Amino acid sequence: MATKPPLLLLEHIERSYRNGDAHIKALNDVSLTIEQGEFVAIMGQSGSGKSTLMNILGCLDSPTYGRYCINGHDVSQLDTNQLAALRLKTFGFVFQRYQLLPALSAHENVALPALYANTAKSARRERAFALLQQLGLEGREQHKPSELSGGQQQRVSIARALINGAEVILADEPTGALDSQSSEQVLALLSELNQQGVTVILITHDAHVAAQAKRQIHIQDGTILSDNGAPTETEATPTAAKETLRPLPSIALSEAVTISFRALFANWFRTLLTLLGVVIGVAAVVAMMAIGEGGKQQVIDRIESMGTNLLMLRPGGANMRNSGDIATLTLDDVEALNELPELVGIAPEREARSTIRYLNRDYRSKIMATTPNYLHIRDWEIAQGVMFRERDNADKAPVIVIGATIAESLFPEQNAIGQYVMMKNSLYQVIGVLTAQGASAGGMNNDEVVLVPLQTGLTRVFAGRYLGGLTIKVKSGEDLEQVEQTIRQLLIERHGKEDFGIFNTASLIEAVSETQNTMTMLLGSIAAISLLVGGIGVMNIMLVSVTERRREIGLRLATGAKPKDILRQFNIEALVVCCSGGVIGVLLGVGAALFIARFDIAIALAWQPAALAFASAFLVGLIFGHAPARKASRLNPIDALAEE
Repeated sequence: MATKPPLLLLEHIERSYRNGDAHIKALNDVSLTIEQGEFVAIMGQSGSGKSTLMNILGCLDSPTYGRYCINGHDVSQLDTNQLAALRLKTFGFVFQRYQLLPALSAHENVALPALYANTAKSARRERAFALLQQLGLEGREQHKPSELSGGQQQRVSIARALINGAEVILADEPTGALDSQSSEQVLALLSELNQQGVTVILITHDAHVAAQAKRQIHIQDGTILSDNGAPTETEATPTAAKETLRPLPSIALSEAVTISFRALFANWFRTLLTLLGVVIGVAAVVAMMAIGEGGKQQVIDRIESMGTNLLMLRPGGANMRNSGDIATLTLDDVEALNELPELVGIAPEREARSTIRYLNRDYRSKIMATTPNYLHIRDWEIAQGVMFRERDNADKAPVIVIGATIAESLFPEQNAIGQYVMMKNSLYQVIGVLTAQGASAGGMNNDEVVLVPLQTGLTRVFAGRYLGGLTIKVKSGEDLEQVEQTIRQLLIERHGKEDFGIFNTASLIEAVSETQNTMTMLLGSIAAISLLVGGIGVMNIMLVSVTERRREIGLRLATGAKPKDILRQFNIEALVVCCSGGVIGVLLGVGAALFIARFDIAIALAWQPAALAFASAFLVGLIFGHAPARKASRLNPIDALAEE
């Protein structure tokens, strides 16, 4: 019949360290057996190796050589998650410096290991309160460590070691920082726990403290000098259940998020500054995309307002400079095109810029020489007066129709109709004012244009009889492409080559859309750079946080947290910052865009840019937060706990 294996068994354990070129052997051929229910004191001076031995016993460190078994299970064969399960269920640590988290209350510090045991929040709170009351801390459960005496903090540490029902209490110099009265109370508590069946291993340099244990082991220079109560060795057959080796699932997501929020609020000002970088980046992306899309939609709407059945014919071919000075279109071309039955009408155009003067007021605007049907083709309207007639065109009459802005500037306190203005050293009579419509496609502003009869313009304003372009209205927009090909073929036959260009509203919309999309992406890219900078700030702050919280990380690992629990927690902290910044940034970006719209700047709000910006913030948190989280999860708990 197989005998029950000892609780703890060490065989020929060695532990060596490298310190530069020096080779330090902290433990040398240590063999030790500890049975269930013992009260053992491991005694030695500073540097004797007793703390190293405790770290190996508590699975915080691994031996360089030798074999260590817990309930018959070889520790060297266990993975990190199984070692974490052992620290969670088998061992409870009582540290000399208490190792309490300053931001947590007494009962929250006690309940910390139960969190990683996936104990329900209400159950671990109830258990923590019961333990604290049992240890004489009734009424102090809500106090922070800074509000407790040294003895009270040590009792909180003992309660934390007991919260998961540990089989073994490892107490490292538990009275080292206490007065004599508190020391006696702590030792009495450990003795009482031992009487209840808990195995207690006490690490001390004080012979008086060691005398409280039933068994004293003296260690010096990494070697056991004496052991006054070594138990009879038994065959180490692994008969104990493997329940203590089975890792528990990670803590609930809600618990991880709560921990993250508390950690971030503990340094709220730094968190706010980190958040600000993400907020500015997301808000800039949303606002810039809204402005870019708004400008694009505005131009497209203006082009579409011209109608979907218009063709614009301009001089200049593929290998010619496209400008109004190219003499390839004439009135004879207009007469030839008027024979086509598919056309509603043709408005020939010639334009230039000039200054209009009335008394002591000047206004520089665009002069457009055209025919009376221009208004019908463009769907413009007259607000006051009339449009010039065909007879005015034939007689080369010095009459003009002006835009609303020109009328307001030159005639602020009187009616413009019937007034005479000076233009190109000639007098012209104002016979009409256009209805205000705002800017239109092609760079023309309806409110700042001067229309003159075509023949008047070609005679008095412009040099030469050629045209600057034709605006052609087709009967049906469905026939637009076919009519365009017919016009192209007719003019090529007349000119002998293609020395002109034809554009329709669809091609204009496509060209404008491509240009505006490029500008929008440029604006978005510039804004995204600030989001990238914010991400770098998140990574920097998270790395600082890992450095500052090394003791906390070491404590969580010592009390049963798995490395992936630490990884998850710090990843969530980065995501909380970036997602919070993303939400605030989206709202701020929308608000900024709406504010900008009050200055008559076109914006177009849509859910896609906001969703893209938030998703980018999420990815920033995921990517830039992973490196600090990975660093935190790989910390050695011994080194981390040793941080001051």
